[in-house]
Amino acid sequence: MPRNILIDLNVIVDVLLEREGVKASTTILELGEVRDFSLYVSAHMVTTFAYLLESAKVPNPQILQHLSWLLETFIIVPVDSTLLKSALKSKVDDFEDAVVERAAISCGASAIITRNGKDFAFSKIPVFSPEEYLQKY
Repeated sequence: MPRNILIDLNVIVDVLLEREGVKASTTILELGEVRDFSLYVSAHMVTTFAYLLESAKVPNPQILQHLSWLLETFIIVPVDSTLLKSALKSKVDDFEDAVVERAAISCGASAIITRNGKDFAFSKIPVFSPEEYLQKY
């Protein structure tokens, strides 16, 4: 049975910008190449990813290349009004993080992998840093 994990955008940005923790974050992203892992991102992360790249003055052809990679690497969890209304009822304080939590619930994720675990203190889904998840699994 596949393990579904939802990857927060900050883990993807670790790899793209080669930030501290890049090795663990890269290993997390490589789990998608292993047969028993399915990697998810919520749809709103795709547009945020594009925005971050545009803000960093990445040339448009490279932005399109990065977006294509994202869409090929991850299963996209739709974000609709039902999910957004559900996020309003989440115990996760930050709305964007509540959307991530509800997207994880929607796709049947067994975990959320993020760099800001403290923001998910009240998540219904277990939350791990890339390093914590790799030690556990």
